[in-house]
Amino acid sequence: MIKIRPHHILCMRAYQGRGYSEEFGINMEKVIEKIGVFNRIYNNTNEVSEEKIEKVQVVFGLDSLCAKCPHNVDEETCVTEAKVNTLDYKVVNYFNIKEGIYNYKELENLVYDHITEEIFDDICINCSWYNTTNCKSFIL
Repeated sequence: MIKIRPHHILCMRAYQGRGYSEEFGINMEKVIEKIGVFNRIYNNTNEVSEEKIEKVQVVFGLDSLCAKCPHNVDEETCVTEAKVNTLDYKVVNYFNIKEGIYNYKELENLVYDHITEEIFDDICINCSWYNTTNCKSFIL
């Protein structure tokens, strides 16, 4: 089962082909396709057949995207753990997401039915991608 940390719900929708490494990007695209994430570049339909809807496990720690990230040290620790924990904490608090198993579309609904520009800015303003990509236009 694919594991997703809470802030990656936003990252997957906003992903535009830029990543920390080629290996990271390939993995991100595979996960987006596998679980049916709506993404204007890689999966621009929000309609997913019931058979394709994937269950994912929300985790507070390294997930399936972290597996190919160069910040992942020895597959146990993220060198930016404090920063990403803050992102996860904000997503959890704004959208009442708990650790556990979800239908991925359920997670998208929890987030995208309630996100505002103010919430997006509060969550993402300190992310290194905030000023280098136009994530906000993919999210709102």
